[in-house]
Amino acid sequence: MFDPTDQPRVFGLQPGVDFATGLVDGLTERFGDLSRVRLFVNTSRMQRRIRSVFDAGPARLLPRVQLVTDLAFEGTLAGLPVPVSPLRRRLELSRAVSRLLDAAPELAPRSALFDLSDSLASLMDEMHGEGVDPASLADLDVSDQSGHWQRSLAFLNILRDYFIDGFDAPDAAARQRLVVNAMIARWEAQPPTDPIIVAGSTGSRGATALLMQAVSRLPQGAIVLPGFDRDMPQPVWDGLDDALHHEDHPQFRFAKMMQALALSVDDVKEWASVAPPSPARNKLISLSLRPAPVTDQWRAEGADLGDLRDATTQVTLIETDSPRIEAETIALRLRQAAAEGLTAALITPDRMLTRQVAAALDRWQIRADDSAGLPLALSAPGRLLTHVIDAMGQDITAEALLVLLKHPLTHTASPDRNQHLLWTRELELRLRRHGPPFITAQTVSDWAAGVKNARDGLIEWAAWVGQVVTLLGHDGTLPIADHLTAHLAATVALASGPHGTGSGELFLQAPGKAAKGICDALARDADAGGDLDLRDYTALFRTLLSQGQVREPEATDPRILIWGTLEARVGGADLVILGGLNDGVWPGTPKPDPWLNRAMRQKAGLLLPERQIGLSAHDYQQAACAPQVVITRSRRSSDAETVPSRWVNRLTNLMSGLPDQHGPEALEHMRARGNEWIARAVAVSAPVQDIARAARPAPCPPVAARPKDISVTQIKTLYRDPFVIYAQKVLRLRALDPLLADADAPMKGTIFHEILEKFIAQRPDASAPGAYDQFMGVARDVLTAQCPWPTVRLQWMTQLQSIAPGFLADEAQRQQAGQLLALEAWGEITVPGPDMRLTCKADRMDETTSGAALIYDYKTGAIPTEKQQARFDKQLLLEAAMVERGAFATVGTRNVAAAAFLGFNAAMKTVPAPLDDHPPTKVWAELVTFLTMTRQADWGYVARRAPAMTSYDSYYDHLSRYGEWTDADAAVKVVLT
Repeated sequence: MFDPTDQPRVFGLQPGVDFATGLVDGLTERFGDLSRVRLFVNTSRMQRRIRSVFDAGPARLLPRVQLVTDLAFEGTLAGLPVPVSPLRRRLELSRAVSRLLDAAPELAPRSALFDLSDSLASLMDEMHGEGVDPASLADLDVSDQSGHWQRSLAFLNILRDYFIDGFDAPDAAARQRLVVNAMIARWEAQPPTDPIIVAGSTGSRGATALLMQAVSRLPQGAIVLPGFDRDMPQPVWDGLDDALHHEDHPQFRFAKMMQALALSVDDVKEWASVAPPSPARNKLISLSLRPAPVTDQWRAEGADLGDLRDATTQVTLIETDSPRIEAETIALRLRQAAAEGLTAALITPDRMLTRQVAAALDRWQIRADDSAGLPLALSAPGRLLTHVIDAMGQDITAEALLVLLKHPLTHTASPDRNQHLLWTRELELRLRRHGPPFITAQTVSDWAAGVKNARDGLIEWAAWVGQVVTLLGHDGTLPIADHLTAHLAATVALASGPHGTGSGELFLQAPGKAAKGICDALARDADAGGDLDLRDYTALFRTLLSQGQVREPEATDPRILIWGTLEARVGGADLVILGGLNDGVWPGTPKPDPWLNRAMRQKAGLLLPERQIGLSAHDYQQAACAPQVVITRSRRSSDAETVPSRWVNRLTNLMSGLPDQHGPEALEHMRARGNEWIARAVAVSAPVQDIARAARPAPCPPVAARPKDISVTQIKTLYRDPFVIYAQKVLRLRALDPLLADADAPMKGTIFHEILEKFIAQRPDASAPGAYDQFMGVARDVLTAQCPWPTVRLQWMTQLQSIAPGFLADEAQRQQAGQLLALEAWGEITVPGPDMRLTCKADRMDETTSGAALIYDYKTGAIPTEKQQARFDKQLLLEAAMVERGAFATVGTRNVAAAAFLGFNAAMKTVPAPLDDHPPTKVWAELVTFLTMTRQADWGYVARRAPAMTSYDSYYDHLSRYGEWTDADAAVKVVLT
């Protein structure tokens, strides 16, 4: 039991001490019967760590260990209502904010609804915790900012009713303060005879600070402060009295506690006889963190630090050039710690850095024990629920549908998931090649009906997919419960499959159970939120998911730990790595407060934004005093230079200014040790240097394997990039069409071609007054059928309106030159010698009065010049040669009078084919010679043989390993058998 005392009983453990071990040592030194001790701690990890220390033995009765935050749910005090759930309170506030925005839309955009309600909920929790009522806010002097304040008051008035006794059940923060006040009142009347101890908390929140002060005054009460700095002199402690200037100091909360209890540094006793790992380093870190201005103190007290090489012998400073190298260096250091059997902890608030480190550790099959776990929104159930809600109320694209069908939790209640994936693949290929931009149930049904030799069950499977698409059509302004019901119905239908019952594996594992818990909580409290449109419901559900964390039940290495900054107080690691020590990361930038500025917060008695910086500084101080310490930062983020954390700057500046204590030398040693680890990490990831570059390929496949069919449009490719023909026709590799249909140039060209085809097929009189309206009518019909985007339709219709007069004027001249002979005419002919079939689909052919043919080809993009046609782009020249040889059944054998490319764009440029210089007979002879050459066994399909431009790229550049060779390299023939 504690000895009697007239002053509050406050103890401390120094930075760097394993707090849980030190706490247990102090308990066993003081108490014989620990079962009578009631111990309050601040985090569940601290609670688990204390229990693990006790579990190490010997066997004994244990104290009752509970969280301070659990007091909100204390059920032993009569007369206090059960706390309302945070979700219900949040929904109530969002409903009130929604009504306010409807009445005064100028106050804030509707999209900020849940951000504003979240901020109000946080402010209300803080007001309850700090004992601040709305009347205190209304009395603030805001003469210099009345405009903003009036807008803020419109929202803050929503909170007034929640501070009226009996208005509603209190939330957790309010009930915790009520419980604390009730306990304090009961203790004053009847002090408990058993020991009560609050350990590990800094008292940064009002209710917790009240509890700690009351416990410290009990006859058998005490508080144990973590990371209490005994190297800071009393005058510095006394100077930490102004929150506006000193709240960012790591010991400010302790100073405030000591001032409230009228204690000095000497009155805070050591809890256990446990020395920090490096007292000299504790003094160095303490001095570096002195409140500004500190230069005079650094000069005066720096001489007492001794040889800084001894103080920093177990400190490494790693400064890398990129976050990736930082993560890989940390991972390598953790691997070394695992090999040495050390317990190592990475402490950082940067979740991106922790994910990169975890990925790098995968290289050695090391799975770290991450205290934060996986964000629920990134888990498999979270992703499926998110994909479903994002697709609801929207036109379903092929991309959105396939994301759902390919999800690992889809079709898990039905048998034969492999067949489901095969059908999904077949559906994807169909949608890529021929699918409409937006998918309906009828789209899937029509595809299934047209599949030949399909396995039994395809029709039922397609009907199930159609059912899912129908369920995703949910929309409207409805109660939250209705949105949730439709949301879960679509998700469960996906997970169930066409023949399954239940939800499959959706809610079975830990992430699924966590997601089900959020859905159940939302269903329970949905009535508090009123009616929402689907957009607001989506924002609400995504926010709820983002707040959840889940720990996967997979085996992890108990010695390799990843902690947030709060876990730094727990201690217990042999090696501590402080990662991401850049300003804006650690410490993070305080979140903006839309309601109150710093001065108003101080006047009202609320917490200042710097509070979080002070807590982070305290976490840093404790971690930096561990047995072995590695400090890491990256000089650059993904897009800019970074600024070192203010604490790293202070430490390096202090050491640099103490040459008599070998500070610069010690700092250089810290960096040298860091550079050694960086060099090792870079060496691990360095590519092998002796890999030979690939040569420019010119494969020579067997003649029998070479293509026997080729179209007139592919002749250009055979000239310029034969490797493409090899990949397409020999290897039979075809680039997948894009999954998401877009209003791009190819689609525009296809639609404009169809407009021209349908218009010309009507054999209009282009010079007639009604030709323009006739043309625009065809355009309107085609665009309505083929272009599902109203905005794009309007843009293209506007463009067609501008180019239609010029097209009709040119068309009138073409009609005078000849009459329509054929549209989209198919032609094929065998080329003697190489024995290959040449094919063509001609856009349009007209007939002159003398019976000769006029060949036209429409181009919505760039048109090949006459020189390009003569050398490479021989499409029209070959069509003319085919016509004169009777290759087109609907046209017959005719002389060709002329051929031209017709530009169908703003320029309306016409480029004729050079038939005079390159008559069909000559072109045909050149073709026979060229194709005969391509049939020779030693003729290679050279990659990028003669690209038109240096910027040319091909779908098959990666296959030819372009980049390892250049267009200037000689091709290497490879005879294939």
